[in-house]
Amino acid sequence: MSDVSHERGWVDDPETFTDALADLERDGCVLLVLESADDDASHAGCRRLLGDDPAVDRRRLFVSTDGTGQGHPGVRATDRASGDRRVVGYRTAARGAVAAAGTGDPDVPTTTVRGDLETLAATVESEVDALAPRDGYDAGQLRVCVDALGELLAADDLLSVLEFTKSLRAAVTDADGIAHVHVGTHVPGIAVEGVLSQFDAVVEVAGDDDPRQRWHLPDESLSTRWLEL
Repeated sequence: MSDVSHERGWVDDPETFTDALADLERDGCVLLVLESADDDASHAGCRRLLGDDPAVDRRRLFVSTDGTGQGHPGVRATDRASGDRRVVGYRTAARGAVAAAGTGDPDVPTTTVRGDLETLAATVESEVDALAPRDGYDAGQLRVCVDALGELLAADDLLSVLEFTKSLRAAVTDADGIAHVHVGTHVPGIAVEGVLSQFDAVVEVAGDDDPRQRWHLPDESLSTRWLEL
């Protein structure tokens, strides 16, 4: 991503980035989190995007591709956060042997989806509605995390994954929420390119000892320098 942004003449403009970030937080957005094998950076990025201020009432939805939700890092990262949480566990064909559903936390309701990505999209929409406060969502109150885009791309065709990301985007932005989708650097770039249009920004995270992030915003032709997480 950094090489591509350099070739396209993208710039690092802190003031433009601050303004663009404020617009995304106000209007709702879907972010693609590009992660290496650095667990600390991945968890730190996830925790930040889920909203790590315990004094703020967030409504968080976790979409887990392991079929159970037990491996979702965001569930553990928000144990002490305020607000309601729900998990959707998607059982892909590759994960079909997984037996039990549940997060291991009885306080986090879990729904298991055994169908296809269309069913998963409909379930996500229903869970977003179920999490909504009585008077509707405030801007940025809804936070959604999908743990592994690579698993979806490996288990389903590209068109189905594209339709799922479109549905996810509609459900989240209609609620002025913020969703982020994790993808590893091992996932073929050509597959990721096929769904990239549904994301407002790409966020690179790296560094176990010194977690850091770098943002790429296509609409602004902007790439930030590495920032502390």
